[in-house]
Amino acid sequence: MLQIKNLEMSAGNFSINNISLSVPDGCCHVLLGRTGNGKTLILESIAGLRPIKNGDISIDNRIITKEPSENKFISYVPQDLALFPHLNVEKNIFYSQRFKRNQSRDRKEISEIIERLQLGSLLHRSIHNLSGGEQQRVALARAFASGNKVLLLDEPYSALHFTMKRTLWSLLSDIKRRYTLSILMVTHDLEEAFFLADNISVLHRGMILQTGKNEDVFSNPANIEVTKITGHYNYFSGNVVSINGEQCLVYFDKLCNKFTTKNVGFTPGDKVIMAIRTSNIEILPKGDKTIPACSTLSDAHNTISCKIKNIHYTTHYQQLVVTVEQQDNQTQDEVFIDVYDKKSIRNFEIGQKVTVSFPKDAIIIFKDDIN
Repeated sequence: MLQIKNLEMSAGNFSINNISLSVPDGCCHVLLGRTGNGKTLILESIAGLRPIKNGDISIDNRIITKEPSENKFISYVPQDLALFPHLNVEKNIFYSQRFKRNQSRDRKEISEIIERLQLGSLLHRSIHNLSGGEQQRVALARAFASGNKVLLLDEPYSALHFTMKRTLWSLLSDIKRRYTLSILMVTHDLEEAFFLADNISVLHRGMILQTGKNEDVFSNPANIEVTKITGHYNYFSGNVVSINGEQCLVYFDKLCNKFTTKNVGFTPGDKVIMAIRTSNIEILPKGDKTIPACSTLSDAHNTISCKIKNIHYTTHYQQLVVTVEQQDNQTQDEVFIDVYDKKSIRNFEIGQKVTVSFPKDAIIIFKDDIN
């Protein structure tokens, strides 16, 4: 198990503050965040490439904080892969055996890894003659061949096309379980994080905002900043109108409507922000009753009348852009809705009027404490 406790370090004017996390054997922990928020610095600090101001790093309860890099027994795969250009594929993979014979895997295990990563026919190739995906597989094979149980991966698949990414995700998950590796990985790719992670830490400005199981972090973001990092959301400002037990009624000016939401400690008059995933908003089937704009809503409904402004297509879903209609036919804020049912999208046209539902359980409300 890899454990980091109260890690602090600086690089220029940027600092990492009080980072604590653990990665059990056979698990993958993902550091999720935007570029420039300290993810790579954390990996480099753990690997011994950056000086640490405070904190402890341990593997299986052995403190390695002040150990030189070669004695940490950690494999680090940086984003640029750091393959040796003067060595061929085979020599790159077996490089670690020169220095840590007692730690490296035996040749049978390494040969198995080579075959699983489909590198058998490339062993005598020059690194210069490999594709990006092939180089990535060589870097992973070299990391596994070292025999280290802790693996640090820095944006390992960012330059690869989607099909190759998914193939390597599956391979990494399989090898992680088979060899009970502890993997700490950096990415800003949400799908990659959800596919690979057992646990996720959301990083912002050198601090962890939230840590937990990937489902918990994605479903229950701790604050508005976490929503911005963990998904595609719509945001609307509003004011709490009234409280009724565990529910509250909030008026959203740009939606020209009052919505029923969960009450998480609000009082009437509080300024709030609603966040809702683009994939959680629903288009009601034709024939469902449309509740007029600016009406008082019952607890059972959070619906508005909209007009489809645009339709965007991707390989995985279609995104509708709709505008909210007022009673005087003037439009308000845009709402983005992701539709994953490919049959449904055929029924939509630009200019079409639709009834849009905001399911109460999918709405997340935060206090608007900006300024």
